[in-house]
Amino acid sequence: MENRDDLRHIPNDYARSSLFTVGNKRVPRRAFMHETLFHYNEHISILYTGIELRAEDDELVWLQILNYAQKVALGEPFEFSVKNLVADVGWHKNGRYYDKARECISRLKASEVLALNNKAYGKSGAISLIQNYTVLNDEHGKPTHYRVWMNPNLIYLFAGNTFTSHSWTAYRGLSPVARRLADYIESHKHPYPLALTRFRAMCGSNNKDIADWRRTVRKACAEVQAAQIATIAFVSGDDHICCGDG
Repeated sequence: MENRDDLRHIPNDYARSSLFTVGNKRVPRRAFMHETLFHYNEHISILYTGIELRAEDDELVWLQILNYAQKVALGEPFEFSVKNLVADVGWHKNGRYYDKARECISRLKASEVLALNNKAYGKSGAISLIQNYTVLNDEHGKPTHYRVWMNPNLIYLFAGNTFTSHSWTAYRGLSPVARRLADYIESHKHPYPLALTRFRAMCGSNNKDIADWRRTVRKACAEVQAAQIATIAFVSGDDHICCGDG
């Protein structure tokens, strides 16, 4: 995995699944207990236990923490401050976003993800997106500095060409739906047309209004074009997302 500070990396198995959702902020997050999530590839199953993770915040925070982890041997501890984490994901430096970052870290620690590939042989095991952490607290008892351990088995999700690299400045500036579309586009060398219904499942969206979802996806297409993630991205007349380099 290339250690460039302008890139952030996500395993393809996660990029193509509904692990990170686009849930409505006003709707409480679901709790999952060993539930099968949607995955674009039918031979891969993602079983998830934990509080619903969202593209809006949890995905950004996890990709940034993975970036910190690259600076040490996988499995070794590394440290960062909440203030730096908030700045690195592009949020405003204030108490609201510090609390938001802390909540993301707690959800990531409390997660359990098991990826199963029925075309692959060998061992598999569940991992937490953050294996463990300790904290230094301020005078109000709020964590300000984290010491974090990542599961060494994460390396298997990045083995070979099985991960996607995002340009961080462009990616973190996208809306949650556009970010999930970028996950799909950039995890495929030549993205196939993707049905709106399948993309909705990949986003973990509960939006059943197809006209409203079509409008949302059209906006996301415009975003990924503006961010130069795809030269062309549009919703076709038969409700498929078509994208490519022209």
